[in-house]
This record gives sequence, C-alpha cells and structure tokens, in this order.
Amino acid sequence: MLRAKILFFMSLILGSTFFLHASDSAVSVAGAGQNAKEHRRIAGLWHDVNNSNFANGHLIVSQQGREVFTAHYLEFKGIPFVEHGSGIREKDTITIKVQVTQQIPGWTTQGVHTLTLSEDGQYLVGEYFSGGEKGPLKFKKAGK
Repeated sequence: MLRAKILFFMSLILGSTFFLHASDSAVSVAGAGQNAKEHRRIAGLWHDVNNSNFANGHLIVSQQGREVFTAHYLEFKGIPFVEHGSGIREKDTITIKVQVTQQIPGWTTQGVHTLTLSEDGQYLVGEYFSGGEKGPLKFKKAGK
C-alpha cells in the first residue's frame, strides 16, 4: 500500500512538472485537424526569398500567446533596411504593424505585413501594405 501511494505522488509531481514547463510556442501534437494547425511553430528565424533584388534578408519572429513580434533586416540592391513590428496571430496567419528604423530612400517608414504559414510549415508567404502600395513577401524557414 505504501509503495502504491509513493508511485501515485511521484506521478502527480512528474505530471505537474511537465505542465508547468509546457510552452505554447512549440508544435502541438495533442490536437488533431484544425486544433493542431493552430499550434504550428511560426517563431524562429526565416530567410527572405522574395526575389533577386533582396539579399541578406532575415526575419526573426517571436510569439507569446497570440501576440507576435518581428525584427527584419534586408539589403535591397545593396542598401540596408531594418524594421520591427508587432501584431497578432490568427491560426496560421500573422498580421504585423511594422516600423522602419533604417529606411531606404523613397520607401515609406511604416506598414502592415500579412503572412501565412505554408501547409508544409517551410514558408511564410503574404503581402506588405505601405503608403498605398502593396507587394509580395516570402520567407523560408531557417534551421529546425
């Protein structure tokens, strides 16, 4: 009987430890279908693969709950560009308000990015909206 009580309490402690250290930024395997899709990882490092005019493009995405934060560096035809933003995640789509901190002459200093995670989880694809203009955005997942 004592052995059964000890096993019971040890399983409670181990189970509690697991749930205390769980993170919503990790890929969820608990749900199926749409519920699992809502928990696919977006946080991490992404490379800009939009077109050949863009080089050294890197997007860092951080997520806390539904809130998403980004930092983006790229070189457009050799000219450096830096912006950061924050926004919301809805399922596999993030909508980010961005603020440019290192501008390319003639480009606007703020805008909105809407990006959707591809079915295979390897790309963020979408559009930017800025100063009445819009255009394509495409990022490939770096690493794992």
